[in-house]
Amino acid sequence: MRFLVCLKQVPDSTVKVKVGAGGKAVATEGITWSMSPYDEYAVELALERKDADPTTVVSVVTVGSARGRDALRQALAMGCDDATLVNAPEDLPALDVAKALAAVAKEMKPDIVLCGKQASDDDQGLVGPAVAEFLGWPHVGMLTKAVSSGDAWELWREVEGGHEVWKAKPPVVGLVHKSDKEPRYPSLPGIMKAKKKEIPEKDLASLGVTASSPKIEVVAMELPPQRGGGKIFKLDGDAKAVAEQVANLLHTESKVL
Repeated sequence: MRFLVCLKQVPDSTVKVKVGAGGKAVATEGITWSMSPYDEYAVELALERKDADPTTVVSVVTVGSARGRDALRQALAMGCDDATLVNAPEDLPALDVAKALAAVAKEMKPDIVLCGKQASDDDQGLVGPAVAEFLGWPHVGMLTKAVSSGDAWELWREVEGGHEVWKAKPPVVGLVHKSDKEPRYPSLPGIMKAKKKEIPEKDLASLGVTASSPKIEVVAMELPPQRGGGKIFKLDGDAKAVAEQVANLLHTESKVL
């Protein structure tokens, strides 16, 4: 059994994001980069299977610049077996990213390709389904768990009020929401091993991919307005009077009524 987990490196969630000078992109100076959170859950889901069956191989791949190696080494330190970097411009259109990932999958021939359901920077959720389309494989979204069941897999997906369980025979693409377990932390021995592992590089041309998909143009980017302070009402027995005050503020200040 082989898993291929697709990763994306994004600004760390603890970083205070600033808009760049042109007003169309995030300022990258001084930013700490990390693996997209849903991709971490995808890695964890694959590693859970490896824990249960040590013959399972978990590979990871990312498309982007050389700094993406850090995300790959994080995955290796968590317990993944091998990693591949596809060198490409950071502004490569999402469809071309999906083409590159699909090309890697065709070379590696995994049983299951896992992606986070969406990246935490652009929230598009486009790459995973596009990878499935380019491969011609079925895909299941919002995964929280994957369980081997004979020659098929039970893929648990979150829905309102509970879960649905879908069955699919490999090869299949899964878009991970959150697995049952929080992503594990890299161990010290894992970190030391990850530093020594070779990370082979590929380029778009070697994969037969030409950057030709339409690009999304960001017209403007701005931070949300700063929130104002809240109001506290003391309930001293006259609930009706307090309710009238709240209703009046919702009408005159918040403009929601």
